[in-house]
Amino acid sequence: MIGLTYDRVEQAMKDAVPEVEEHYPGLISWHPDPGLYTLFDCVLRPVFTPALDSGKDTSLLERIFDFFEEMARSSDVQVVNLLQVEVFERLVGEPNRFAVAWKYMGPETKKIAGNTARIWGREENLPQEE
Repeated sequence: MIGLTYDRVEQAMKDAVPEVEEHYPGLISWHPDPGLYTLFDCVLRPVFTPALDSGKDTSLLERIFDFFEEMARSSDVQVVNLLQVEVFERLVGEPNRFAVAWKYMGPETKKIAGNTARIWGREENLPQEE
């Protein structure tokens, strides 16, 4: 089973996290045809990071991490790579955000996050399972 494919990631993101839509006009004004990596950085991150920092909108965080889990379960390596590069390579270096994020991660997402932490030498930032 393939699951989510690379060509469906943008729509899946919009479906799961419609809050990203408000960040599109600013991005499109300087980059009319952004790729998925740019979209994750410029429209998802401005929703994702404040949600992690406040920790108050659990519904939003659950939707974001359900989307990430769908990505993590994909057999399309491009989808998994996008998740690893655009979400976890940065997150593993931010222990406080990583600890909050860990609470919302599903099993496949935790595997990718753990592998990314090991690759980047950030194992000390891996939250301890309770």
